[in-house]
Amino acid sequence: MFKALVIICVIGISDQCQTLEDQLGPYETEYDCKQRALEISRKVNKYYPLWKPLQYKCKKLPVGKLKFKEN
Repeated sequence: MFKALVIICVIGISDQCQTLEDQLGPYETEYDCKQRALEISRKVNKYYPLWKPLQYKCKKLPVGKLKFKEN
């Protein structure tokens, strides 16, 4: 299982960054996680107009770690 993370920074100020954690996962495959990270990256401008996505990461979750989805 993988969790998507996207690092975004203020345009022109590379030391003002934050990490967005996906709330829809986790994902069974790393490929699905990457696709979700790219989807998040495309929407950053809509919700954070002065920010830009810098990089993404698919974090492998430890075996036995529970992640609940709401219906």
